[in-house]
Amino acid sequence: MVGGAFLLSLIVIGSLYKEFKISSFDPSMAISLGIPVTILHYVLMGLVSLNTVVSFESVGAILVVAMLIVPGATAYLLMDRLSTMLGLSSFFGVLSAVLGYFLAILLDASIAGAMTTVTGILFLLAFIFSPTHGILSRFRARKLFPE
Repeated sequence: MVGGAFLLSLIVIGSLYKEFKISSFDPSMAISLGIPVTILHYVLMGLVSLNTVVSFESVGAILVVAMLIVPGATAYLLMDRLSTMLGLSSFFGVLSAVLGYFLAILLDASIAGAMTTVTGILFLLAFIFSPTHGILSRFRARKLFPE
């Protein structure tokens, strides 16, 4: 079921990528171009709901919520282009899963908890070291240009 939900999401998002992009960031322009913004919104929310429900049975609530939010937020801190952000978000999700699995084996701990911890650590590193949104870059900018 997870694979089917993944394939359905991949096909729908892949075929309607431009429409999703414009309707998400500028709905007024999308409406003026004749794109059905409301339908696309419900299609996207339906896909999120489908994947969430299917994943709850497989991996549990904590991991679903962590993997839904944190890799995207981490990628957002590091990138400004949507296409690059999507790829980087996928990379962070896979990296969190792999490193979390090995951490759980090493510590003989919960796999979902270890994956969530790794995801949080990656977010924390991005939050501190991000070149545009990071704490260090903001501190450096304030030090160079005091108010």
